[in-house]
Amino acid sequence: MYSPKIDEKLIPALYQLKQLTNKPMTKMVNEAVIEYLLKRKEIKNDEQRNSSN
Repeated sequence: MYSPKIDEKLIPALYQLKQLTNKPMTKMVNEAVIEYLLKRKEIKNDEQRNSSN
C-alpha cells in the first residue's frame, strides 16, 4: 500500500496541535484528508448539477 510522506515543514505545527489536543498526529491528518475529500466531492457534485442546467 502506498504511504505518502507528510511534508517535513508541517510536522512542527502538527506536533504543537497534538500537544494541545492530545490526539495522535496520524488521526488529525486522517481527519483533515477526509474533510478535504468530502469538500472536493461536494464541489464536484455542485459543478455537475450546474453544468446539467
